[in-house]
Amino acid sequence: MRWARSATAASVLVLGVAAPGAARGDDAPKISIKTYTVAGSDTPKIVMTATLDVPPKKVWAIVSDCSRYKGRLPRVKAAKQLKREGNKFTCEVTIDMPFPLSNLTAVTEAVHEESDKGMSRRWKLVRGDYKTNEGSWEIKPADAAGKTSFVTYTVHAEPNTMVPAAIREAAQKKTLPDLMASVRNEAAKLP
Repeated sequence: MRWARSATAASVLVLGVAAPGAARGDDAPKISIKTYTVAGSDTPKIVMTATLDVPPKKVWAIVSDCSRYKGRLPRVKAAKQLKREGNKFTCEVTIDMPFPLSNLTAVTEAVHEESDKGMSRRWKLVRGDYKTNEGSWEIKPADAAGKTSFVTYTVHAEPNTMVPAAIREAAQKKTLPDLMASVRNEAAKLP
């Protein structure tokens, strides 16, 4: 098995991956995934977009509350909000990596912005098991009535450890769509 420094798997694991049985099929969100080269890094930036059949405020409730990631996003072993100052949130999230890899913990600072036109959560690494870990969730209404959401997830994360190529490839093919399906399913549960 070829080992790679690239951490696509770990980058999507920043917020968790879907457990077996996550929504797939006709009710799964239609997703677009693109990768972009980042100067000075072997790890690409990933941009995933989807239109979800839930209102933006429900999607926002899932992705903006890092203290509840463990209960809402699979493979999150631990999550807590360490600090809040206005619209800046400092969070610590530990991802349960598959054996034989070690779990990954990141402390990030995120800036939240909310308006009638949409919401965003943009984070950067403060410290942890990564060389870099930055990205964003952006949620906008996909229709005039605000009943559906256009969601963009962007991430560039590279852990300090080696990640097998097989895990990296699985992340691109399965984990990213499952992550979006998980967010959609959790948002749909909200009142």
